[in-house]
Amino acid sequence: MNFAGETIKEISIKVSQYFLDFLESDFKRQQAPRRRIVLQNESGFRSAMRVAVYPGLQHNLWQIMGKRSEGDPTLKFAPRIYARPITNTLRVIIKEQVQALTDDNLLSVRAAVFADAEASRGLAVENPEEWVDRIRLKLADEIRQQVVAPLLALLDGPLSQQSYSVHDSIYSAEAELIEIVAARLDAILPEVLSRFLATGENGELIELLESHLALDDVRAEVLSYFENFMAADAFLEFRDLDTYAMTGEGLQLYLYIGQLKYGGHAYPLFYVPIEVTRGDGGYTLTLLNHLYANKRAIDYVLQELGERQLRQWLSPITDRITYLAEGESLADAVQPLFRKIANALDLGGQIELQPGPISEASNTGVHLSTALHIAVFDRSDEALLNDYEEMITQARLDEPGVMELFQGIVGSVLTENPKSIMPEIDAQWDSRSIVDRVVIDSPVPLNEEQIKILNAIQHPDGRIIVVEGPPGTGKSHTITAIAADCALKGKSCLILSDKTEVLSCTEK
Repeated sequence: MNFAGETIKEISIKVSQYFLDFLESDFKRQQAPRRRIVLQNESGFRSAMRVAVYPGLQHNLWQIMGKRSEGDPTLKFAPRIYARPITNTLRVIIKEQVQALTDDNLLSVRAAVFADAEASRGLAVENPEEWVDRIRLKLADEIRQQVVAPLLALLDGPLSQQSYSVHDSIYSAEAELIEIVAARLDAILPEVLSRFLATGENGELIELLESHLALDDVRAEVLSYFENFMAADAFLEFRDLDTYAMTGEGLQLYLYIGQLKYGGHAYPLFYVPIEVTRGDGGYTLTLLNHLYANKRAIDYVLQELGERQLRQWLSPITDRITYLAEGESLADAVQPLFRKIANALDLGGQIELQPGPISEASNTGVHLSTALHIAVFDRSDEALLNDYEEMITQARLDEPGVMELFQGIVGSVLTENPKSIMPEIDAQWDSRSIVDRVVIDSPVPLNEEQIKILNAIQHPDGRIIVVEGPPGTGKSHTITAIAADCALKGKSCLILSDKTEVLSCTEK
């Protein structure tokens, strides 16, 4: 019996697809998948950020996705490069509050500064420079108390709703506003104070305080500041995401492409791993050339819609992983897949995945959008799925590794008479001393049959091992011993079972 290479290839793909389907669904009704768009997790960590609120970041990410695979899909991330401006509504609110400033506020500032200069002039002889600095600090403090603090107190609520970090925004605004309001007066104040100290004539000081701290000027300076005010900085959000990604083992940063809302949850349609290079000036982000489809979420929503509408459904996504071909961009790969999903959800022709503002389409069941997110998720959650996807891909491309693996399995079972290793295992046991039979290198106690099973697994000719026995004879315990042995020797081990009792016993 001679199996051709194509037959081996078909078996490789079908067996790998079998285990992949089992891992994804357990051959049962799909449950809501774990990969969702959640901005903050249960522990309070920032776990995702919206890209659309930073127009410059959205534009640059689409540019990177449009680059061919041989290009340089990197993005520089530094402070204040990608900022979120305040809304027009908030600008109107700010304008009204600034116009509400009165000359009484500034009169209090002038009076306090002048009084302090008059009262402390006699002490300035000992250290004139220190005295000038003291009056300048007095000016800044009075501006904070009489002008800036009351204004920010009124704007605290509206600003906090639009700011990523309320504390950072308010603190930064306070310091910058004090500097702006005081700038014109502070530039000339040291010179005038020096003459006042020498002559005792206060007329010039009074005139300076009135002319360089005028109400119209202050209003104009404050309004000009808020014209360019940043409600949020994307760098701060990404910094917190990167910090969270570094706190746990197996956490990975991803770019989420597209969004599917169903049943109160939002799911990404596609995701691309992000490599991060950290430097003194910020971050450099690199998109890997693997496009992953959130097949679990797509199939789950279609399953639920199919049951509700009493109709059959078919997954529009065949391969969970798309490897970019030479000369292909992420945008080239993702756009036709997005179109297939929209068609499957009865939203075809209503929405296209393309650069620019977010596009949205919905019906009574689902809401689909082109939104982008940067998020953190556990890559180990899908590590086994990725392995089987890679095996399928390698088998289709006739890569030698997978083909050799299945050649050995098929050759020893289907094309040849299986070779029994039982005599060798029995002989190996008989050669053990009494001490070696009792004291074994295992964290769990094992009897004779269980030790023989471990030896059979380690035998170079061992391919398939069948263990039989009625309930209570130690089969689940043997699985635990196999898993422990693999862990001790740094090997991987996949445990599949259609009975939860077995998995629970092994986990304990």
